[in-house]
Amino acid sequence: MQERPAQGQVVCWSLRLWMAALISILLLSTCFIASCVEKVWSCCPKDWKPFGSYCYFTSTDSRASWNKSEEKCSLRGAHLLVIHSQEEQDFITRMLDTTAGYFIGLSDVGNRQWQWIDQTPYNYRATFWHNGEPSSDNEKCVIVQYRWNTGWGWNDIPCSLKQKSVCQMKKIYL
Repeated sequence: MQERPAQGQVVCWSLRLWMAALISILLLSTCFIASCVEKVWSCCPKDWKPFGSYCYFTSTDSRASWNKSEEKCSLRGAHLLVIHSQEEQDFITRMLDTTAGYFIGLSDVGNRQWQWIDQTPYNYRATFWHNGEPSSDNEKCVIVQYRWNTGWGWNDIPCSLKQKSVCQMKKIYL
């Protein structure tokens, strides 16, 4: 005759299995959550290029005035490019067509007081003007432009001229 375990022993054994499973699930969940908190994923919208904590979009087809260019960037949830460093300028210019000028988010708000579109303070020591620029009180908007003898730099032009542009936005963090 075979001995059968008492009812209490079966319940106790089942309870132990469920507790072990529950503890395993909790440990796995904790590890998963911890790894998600430690890692932050960032991304840019389709057709935008990432650099640092920003995403960049260059207009390739249409030209527009400075105001219209800023409006187009705004419709994309962005603003015209604000250049923070030489590295950023170099990154941007590697994507640009050397035969075109591109509006950036720098303009003269009066009396040669330059202001970035995002209100970042204008740093006179971190500028990339071509020699002889800015050149005219009537030219209040800025483009980044390639000159065959000196390379990429900034040039002030009338805001109503139609140019290509570069939009910038913060990366999207997940």
